[in-house]
Amino acid sequence: MSNTFCPIPWIFQAVRNNGDVRICCQANVTKNRGVVRKPDGTSYNAGRDSMEEARNADLMTAVRKNMLEGRWSDECGRCRTEEESGLRSRRLYEHDNWDYSLEDAKQVTNSDGTINTSQTPLIYYDLRFGNLCNLKCRMCGPTDSHSWYEDWLQLYGGDGFNDTHGYVKLEKNSKGRLYTSNYDWHTSEKFWDHIESNIPNMQHVYMAGGEPLMIERHYDFLQKCIDMGKSQQIGIEYNTNMTNLQPRVLDLWKEFKDIRIGASVDGIGKVVEYQRFPAKWPMILKNLKIIDSLDSNVRAWLACTVTTLNVFHIPEYMKWKIKESGFKKINSGKRLPVLTIHVAHSPDTACIQTLPLEMKQLVREQYDNFKDWLINEDLPQHVEHGAMSILNNIVAFMMKEDKSHKWDWFCTYTKQLDKLRNQNILDVVPEYESYFG
Repeated sequence: MSNTFCPIPWIFQAVRNNGDVRICCQANVTKNRGVVRKPDGTSYNAGRDSMEEARNADLMTAVRKNMLEGRWSDECGRCRTEEESGLRSRRLYEHDNWDYSLEDAKQVTNSDGTINTSQTPLIYYDLRFGNLCNLKCRMCGPTDSHSWYEDWLQLYGGDGFNDTHGYVKLEKNSKGRLYTSNYDWHTSEKFWDHIESNIPNMQHVYMAGGEPLMIERHYDFLQKCIDMGKSQQIGIEYNTNMTNLQPRVLDLWKEFKDIRIGASVDGIGKVVEYQRFPAKWPMILKNLKIIDSLDSNVRAWLACTVTTLNVFHIPEYMKWKIKESGFKKINSGKRLPVLTIHVAHSPDTACIQTLPLEMKQLVREQYDNFKDWLINEDLPQHVEHGAMSILNNIVAFMMKEDKSHKWDWFCTYTKQLDKLRNQNILDVVPEYESYFG
């Protein structure tokens, strides 16, 4: 296996919240956000442009060539950094999921990096359906959730915000609510015509948002797959905040090959309520229990984003999962035995590399103490080793870079947002008392 090769640029297509086509969601932390552009510099947009044409755009061909020649592209920097920290990167994850090798890629790729798209159909999609969302998570912003609009303007002023396609101006709709049409691309018939015409080739569709379970047209898409008799060959994957689980989707899911649910739950109790405001833990827990009881074609995991706000909570969260949750299928296999961890690379206010050295040392001490608990509990070996690996990898990432010059901004920003939302960070991270007391 090549040290840089990934099947993504050959079999996959991704769409940002604003409809911009991008090479991969992991590239969101790079300067160009991984956005695929036309020769005139404008982005390919799923709501108006040919998604087939975008597959051979300059960025796509350049990344393919680099992978075939064993070089890292800038757009792949997140995977590179995570692998160097011992974390399981998206690249490695996709190698396990797809029987698509370096040799397969070489056979269909021209010397300039282009491919014949009709002979190499898309089998995997990553679709971010706008920014319609009922939460306003601390590591997100208005590109991810329309619920952020009011807070964003109060924090930063002005009448909008910047995204990859330029400045997004917010206006008030007939109900007096802030609104922009920039994130309604998924209402485009051009997009759905493309997607539905490719249903016979599909094997996996990943859907996020915003909050994907709030998107009405996605239910129509699921029904279309069923009506065409293709649902049994298709896996559907969600990244969902677990606050909007509707009975009708449970019936639709029964018809698919498999359903994978990444439950964006970053802790228990007041921790997840703080980080994913205004989520309510009792509702999240109720929905997790429903998911845990579904048919065998449904599997789920706790997709925990590690940030400056919950990094001290991880041991408590693990202990709850191991001893109290009672889950039969959620993170209960040997491959994902405890939690499924993602570290926030951005914004700086969420990235744990922003912590000052004394806080990093305290995290390490608390994790070391929790390791003693893991050893003394006589847990199954895969559970103990899985938890140990997570703790070690979080610390390795945290220590890999020093961004503590951003800490003052973290404190200022957090105080301002706490005031707007009537919250207090010390309720969830008392370790920060010397900075917020």
